[in-house]
Amino acid sequence: MQVRNMHLLKNDRGRRPAFGRFIRLSIVLLMVLALTGCGRKQTETSASSGEGGKTETGGPADGELQAVFFDVGKGDCILLSMGEDHVLLDAGYEETSAEITGELKTRGVSSLDAMIITHYDKDHVGGAAEIAEEIPVETFYLPDYQGEADKCADLISLIEREGIDSIRVNEMTQITLGQAQIEVDPALITYDVMLENDNDASLIIKIFYGEDEWLLPGDIEKDAIEIWLQENTQTFDILKMPHHGKKEGNTKELIKNVDPSIAVITDSAEDEANEKVLKQLDKKEVDVFQSSVNGTITITGDGSGKFDVTSEK
Repeated sequence: MQVRNMHLLKNDRGRRPAFGRFIRLSIVLLMVLALTGCGRKQTETSASSGEGGKTETGGPADGELQAVFFDVGKGDCILLSMGEDHVLLDAGYEETSAEITGELKTRGVSSLDAMIITHYDKDHVGGAAEIAEEIPVETFYLPDYQGEADKCADLISLIEREGIDSIRVNEMTQITLGQAQIEVDPALITYDVMLENDNDASLIIKIFYGEDEWLLPGDIEKDAIEIWLQENTQTFDILKMPHHGKKEGNTKELIKNVDPSIAVITDSAEDEANEKVLKQLDKKEVDVFQSSVNGTITITGDGSGKFDVTSEK
């Protein structure tokens, strides 16, 4: 097991200085940098590594918002926590559901206030039913279209059988998470079964807490990104790169539009993020964390513009 901790701060204009691509280097190099005092001004860096089994990770401290990007390969499963409130954003694969259930229990999550499914691809909805069988969910927030039966039938059957509250998101919907607000926006593009454009039909998630602003846009691709660029003027501190770091013709414009300090890419060693996307993020001096490199990534913010990032592989 390898664990890394980083502390990232915004600078005077509301952004913290970036490390650039060097954060994707090995733990050993980061430890050398930390020990020698190297690094950019106004940014504190620490690193540690451990041996043996997994470390039991507690939830966030009082007043902190935490997002755990579980390493499920090229897929999404993100635990959002504040205080005793927990929301699971997407659920990874059916094959990773037992691991995620174990992780949730280890972290003291005995129930979920909500589970949000951005779209009905197997790497986002595949583990939902199995996880919800073990960890009760108060409300499901689902895309407003009928997904393919082989991908979401188990989840829909569970919801109907157990009478669990579910909301088909066709307008902006807010969820309270402690002192934070989660905004679930409907898809920018209508799902078309003939086009199989479920990625572009993803729900778009925004999180607001104090000065901190997060954007998690599911797997949107070129067409939905284009609409986003036309409508959005807001910047965000943290961006989960859509579609696992795949390059689109307007990815560069998306990065410029969102202007993030930190980017998270949920990719895999077998299917890593596009190199040109990584270069575009590097050019904008964005701190990048990849599942393929960093494993499970935890970002914690206190609403003041400071973020602690821990990675465990």
